[in-house]
Amino acid sequence: MKLPKIKNENLPEELKKLLGDQDAEFDSIVDINDIISVDCDRTAYDQQKMAIGKKLMESRKKQQELLKQKKMEERNA
Repeated sequence: MKLPKIKNENLPEELKKLLGDQDAEFDSIVDINDIISVDCDRTAYDQQKMAIGKKLMESRKKQQELLKQKKMEERNA
């Protein structure tokens, strides 16, 4: 796992004194293979993602309809 470097110019003075002109680099303290191992059925994931997206679109459409209806009722009141 590649970790980010911090440019020397962005380091506090205390670290600049320790590192000299070098950038700050970090070493991983864990092996990436020890962190997560996830089995994923890509087809099922894509299907669920599409189903959720459709539900969100329907929900937003219903919300817009209700807001439009509320505004109409307020105008007529």
